[in-house]
Amino acid sequence: MSGDGGVRAWTGTRFSPVDEPVGATLAADSWLSVDGAVLAFERHRARFADAVADAGGSRHDALAAADAVAQLVPVGRWSPRLDLTPAGIRLRLRTPPPAGGTVEVVTASRDPRTLPLRKGPDLAALGELQAEERARVGADVEPVLTHEGLVAEGAWSALVWWRGDALRLPDAAIPRLPSVTAAVLAELAREAGVALREERARPEDLAGAEVWLANALRGIRVVSAWHGGPALAPVDTGSGSRAAAWRARLEAARTRPAGRP
Repeated sequence: MSGDGGVRAWTGTRFSPVDEPVGATLAADSWLSVDGAVLAFERHRARFADAVADAGGSRHDALAAADAVAQLVPVGRWSPRLDLTPAGIRLRLRTPPPAGGTVEVVTASRDPRTLPLRKGPDLAALGELQAEERARVGADVEPVLTHEGLVAEGAWSALVWWRGDALRLPDAAIPRLPSVTAAVLAELAREAGVALREERARPEDLAGAEVWLANALRGIRVVSAWHGGPALAPVDTGSGSRAAAWRARLEAARTRPAGRP
């Protein structure tokens, strides 16, 4: 399989090329494959299956499709994306964006999500929101979504932050997409004996904190500016920085899915 950007349809046993665009997305998932190795593939597989089942699709088909993708992605850096559409499960193999680095954010002026716990149905609306916020701020920003004034997540990423040596996450009761990368960060923190705290924080409560956005495709990005929001800790992106150390931990946690050579 090559990364030609084409669409492939799941037949129940394999993926077959189709000459049609991907229709409305009812459920979706994507991840980064580096020479066949994926961070927490089983979590992505389960999240896609849960989303498909929640949308009324076949959990069995979703699991089988994810397993098939894991075996056919070529060597190199690729981002497979699975979509459940009204016509069935579709696959696109994409070139991933650059990893790491920094990102600027802004508190979103509105929340367009209708199903914040299922990845897929809100992706187009989030894309429109990001375009609006970029035009409003006049900068390339990722909107930070809030729930009743409390920080929840970025439009495309989990949001976490550090105070001292403690890693903070939004309170579990705040509705947001279950993030695979944030879950792995939390697991690694526990294993390393790092203090882990959940908080109900407003944007202004993050003043002075080191804030990260994290997702499967870009990994950890340090928030360098919050437009109209709190003044954050000075950004350190050097090789000896905390972000660099945790990026290395995430990379080291990549494994090949079962059966992948």
